[in-house]
Amino acid sequence: MSILVTITGPIAAGKSTVAAHLAALLSAQGRTAVIADVDDVAEMVAEPGAGATGLWPAAHAAHGAMVAQWLRSEVDVVIAIGPFHTEQEQHALHRGVPAGTSVLRVLLDADVATTWERATADETRGLSREHGFHHHAHALFRERLAGIPADLVLDSTRISVEEAARTIRSRMPEAP
Repeated sequence: MSILVTITGPIAAGKSTVAAHLAALLSAQGRTAVIADVDDVAEMVAEPGAGATGLWPAAHAAHGAMVAQWLRSEVDVVIAIGPFHTEQEQHALHRGVPAGTSVLRVLLDADVATTWERATADETRGLSREHGFHHHAHALFRERLAGIPADLVLDSTRISVEEAARTIRSRMPEAP
């Protein structure tokens, strides 16, 4: 059975970058890994996008179904990335997870000054480069932080991407 690693946090905390490093580390150890990012699923909604059309909950549900399907495959580790900040988002992710799946919930944090600097430096980013949206989303994350379950909390302003990936790998449960 596969292991599920979830990585959540504010915009531009480094979730995707850490996930890529974790997947490379696992691959180097002979393990298969899938990275499933809810943002990739949300991008499937044509303009004006999932948020503007009210389809963000549907994107989370589709993402959760995809994660569940990968967990039923021969893949060793599924790394699910996204803003799993609300009970609804967490439920959408976990509702289809097969019984007995080992799960490690990681919260990757960074202050708004750091995330804003990262977002504006990345020309591939869209809405997260808009000052109002970015700061509002970060404030919402801070409001919801106490309700986000995490087995491991890492501050990406204090540790490198490689150190974060190694720390997550060292905390991962073994498959049942």
